[in-house]
Amino acid sequence: CSSDLTSLRSQEVVTMAATGTCKSFNLAKGFGFITQADGKEHFFHKNDVVGKPPKVGDTLSFDIEASEKKPGQTAAKNVSGGTMGGELQGTCKWYDESKGYGFIDYNGEGIFIHHRSIQGGTPQEGDTLHFDIQPSEKDPSKKECVNVVGGSGWPIEQAGKGGGKGWGKMMDQMMWWMGPYGGKGGGKGGKGKGK
Repeated sequence: CSSDLTSLRSQEVVTMAATGTCKSFNLAKGFGFITQADGKEHFFHKNDVVGKPPKVGDTLSFDIEASEKKPGQTAAKNVSGGTMGGELQGTCKWYDESKGYGFIDYNGEGIFIHHRSIQGGTPQEGDTLHFDIQPSEKDPSKKECVNVVGGSGWPIEQAGKGGGKGWGKMMDQMMWWMGPYGGKGGGKGGKGKGK
């Protein structure tokens, strides 16, 4: 009986509150590292962020817990203090990845969002988003969201030559999923691999 109690105690999760500086955070991949003043580093996942995502240099508050995936290591949970994104908060009404635009519900009003204003993942219906509002570049009598973060969909690539909007991006995603049966240079006869 006492060995069972000892075993249970060794499995308990110890949580400690801490502060540190955001060393890195890859919004598209969804993870980063926090460095404490004593030099200790802690991994964190985007699902453990409370509120706005962090950016490099932000002072963050977090809990230190035993890592669920790597025994003997720690991870940061309940990470707060991030400053990435705008000052307002709303919910994604809808977003069409193939067209590169959608709408955010802010105080009962649908505000336009364009792919060029998104950082990280594409917004999905129901996502809580952080953003700012400014007059539309095309029609100043209308509003649009800028500096948008918090989307849980595909990582958005900023608009540029050959991607970021429309069918080009969608086709790249489909080809990536197809792996060696399609896509860029995979399979027999692919770019640089055929004989």
